[in-house]
Amino acid sequence: MNNQFPHNINDLEYKYIFSNKSIFLRLLKRLDEIGVFKNLTEDQLERIDKSYVLPDFSEQESDILYKVNLKEKEIIFYILFEHQSTVDHSMSIRLLFYITDLYRDYIKDFDKGEIKKKGFRLPAVVPIVFYDGEDRWTATTRLREKILGFEEFGNCVIDFEYILIDLNQAESILQVKDILSLILKLNRIKRYEELERLFWELREYLWGAEEKEIEVLKVCLPVALRELEDIEVEAAKRAIDETVRGGEKAMPLFQNLRKIREELIFEGLQQGLQQGLQQGLQQGFEQSKIETAERMILKGYKDEEIAEITGLSLEKIKELRAKHRN
Repeated sequence: MNNQFPHNINDLEYKYIFSNKSIFLRLLKRLDEIGVFKNLTEDQLERIDKSYVLPDFSEQESDILYKVNLKEKEIIFYILFEHQSTVDHSMSIRLLFYITDLYRDYIKDFDKGEIKKKGFRLPAVVPIVFYDGEDRWTATTRLREKILGFEEFGNCVIDFEYILIDLNQAESILQVKDILSLILKLNRIKRYEELERLFWELREYLWGAEEKEIEVLKVCLPVALRELEDIEVEAAKRAIDETVRGGEKAMPLFQNLRKIREELIFEGLQQGLQQGLQQGLQQGFEQSKIETAERMILKGYKDEEIAEITGLSLEKIKELRAKHRN
């Protein structure tokens, strides 16, 4: 994975989420535009560790790039995945530049004689724009509509259409209760009551989820629930742990949290006590990251992968690994 922060920090959580191949594959299988997506498997997906930062758009870069190998048909194509939280009317132009740069990279592996042969073909590039903003997406999805007088030139102007996933109109994606829908819905929660309502059905959402998907979910929780208090994020993490272990304590956790919240408001705790509570929660969050790292060590993950998922330093991970060796 790319260790540099994206220019738009708001993209960071989605870059982590959809860099997980199994979660990304869940999304692809719900898109009706490309039939071949329905039969893809994880081993056919290869994450390309490269971002295309455009000189003309210095504050923007491509988000995620996957290479797909359809072995039975000897076809290779690429999926260019771009996240947007605001409407960008230059999107089709930006995608054109990304695709052009990708093709330039691709042909570097061929000599000029090979490229000139009749049978030489470029791989397909399927651009996908994932939009989670509040306003309706009004930008055109067709490149030709950004070209002056395109109507006069028929098929002689360059053109493509990108797939738009607008979460405001994504019933077909969110109606399936699984870990993908849970993550996407969590990212839109702004009130504690919404979180509590969602977690009533937590067991259904986590059914069939893989352990690596659960770890992504837990790491992303603080960012996804940034509108809520730390104590509510911690309750959500504990509820997930209880559900994964098959426990029945998920909703009692939220009921206890509601009681705590009401008591805090009623009694009006002093500022010093509140600070102590926040400090204790922070310590609990750090302990949660350590426990996650230890599980990933036992599962055979590399130090760099563990650091990227948990946010722990490489030094701390090496210390934990040494402890397990002993």
